[in-house]
Amino acid sequence: MKKVLEFKKDKPKRTIKKLNKKKLAIIITIIVIAIILLVTAIVYTYNEPFRDFMDKYVLRKNITDENVPIIEIDYDSNTNVIPYGKYICILAENNLQLYNSSGKKEQEVKVEINNPIYNTNGKYLVIGEENRQKLYLISGSNIVWEKDVDGNLLKVNVNKNGYVSTIVSGTTYKSVITTYDSKGNELFKSYLSSTIAVDSCISPDNKYLAYAEVNTSGTVIKSNIKIISVEEAREKSTEPEFTYNADQNSLVLRIKYQDKNRLICMYDNSIHMIESNVDVKLMDLSEESKVTFGDCELTNFVYRTVEQSTGPFSADTIVQMLNISNQKENTYTVDGVAKSVTSYDNIIAVNLGSEVEFINTSGFLVKRYTSSQEIRNIVICDGLAGIISRDKIELVNL
Repeated sequence: MKKVLEFKKDKPKRTIKKLNKKKLAIIITIIVIAIILLVTAIVYTYNEPFRDFMDKYVLRKNITDENVPIIEIDYDSNTNVIPYGKYICILAENNLQLYNSSGKKEQEVKVEINNPIYNTNGKYLVIGEENRQKLYLISGSNIVWEKDVDGNLLKVNVNKNGYVSTIVSGTTYKSVITTYDSKGNELFKSYLSSTIAVDSCISPDNKYLAYAEVNTSGTVIKSNIKIISVEEAREKSTEPEFTYNADQNSLVLRIKYQDKNRLICMYDNSIHMIESNVDVKLMDLSEESKVTFGDCELTNFVYRTVEQSTGPFSADTIVQMLNISNQKENTYTVDGVAKSVTSYDNIIAVNLGSEVEFINTSGFLVKRYTSSQEIRNIVICDGLAGIISRDKIELVNL
């Protein structure tokens, strides 16, 4: 009987991976840095003294007029400063000059305008001669279209797609509102025989024209907001599809469409929002609330400033910013009394006389600017602010 020989198979040896110490050190370093950054961000958000220290010494947010670009202007001439896109523009002697953030003139546009009214939105600038007929739509340094309107221009507005609305007087009607498409074609006119149009704007989707009107013929002021379907107006009539009658003695000042066709309406005593034909009060601007300034020119936010006494001869300015989407409020405290407030996109500039604090809608300081002379005015465009004094414009990158 034959024996069967069996061979035992050797078990495979286990391979032990060597620990890559260099890789481990990199991972640990990344984790430690992430933790430090997270803790720093939390402390920066909630600890004001630490935030002030970081803004001043680490983030270098404090700047002066000694280290910024300037644009010299002739204070004896009729010079107008217009913020547009990423440019600070100077309009003088029928010439619109576009300056970049370094103070260098990049482009210029010839326009027959001396006393401008204007509005900007994205890449578009609509500009007209106040109380006259000349009207232009500009994109970049190109004139998209120009025309002479019937009547005297009082107000102009452009949406992000280049659709324009104008308000004119000097006709047989108290006000006439004209709507144009981006090529300058007249879409329709709205005639107001018994009320005065205060402001108008076109929705971001080009579907609606909204206008604010005031009736001053009675013993009390009556303000109305009306919304017209552009399609209906072109095909049938300009009868409003929605009308909101404001409270008596509430004077409407301006209106602005924001995202999702939310119409923000600013009155002398409150700020409202109309969404899906429903009116909602967002902010109180009455004197009882000690409100000094307020506006609706921000993106997706409205704001007001409240003066808060800190002593017999001193006060702070509290900036309250309300997100219109979620109703969340952010605040920022300025040490001093605001002389004027300017806003654009997500930036609010609080002018204290010879100092400006630029804050964003998240409630944080962007830049603190100190000038050696009294500040006359402030303009803001995309990532840039112009500090206007008697003979120059100082440029602050935001």
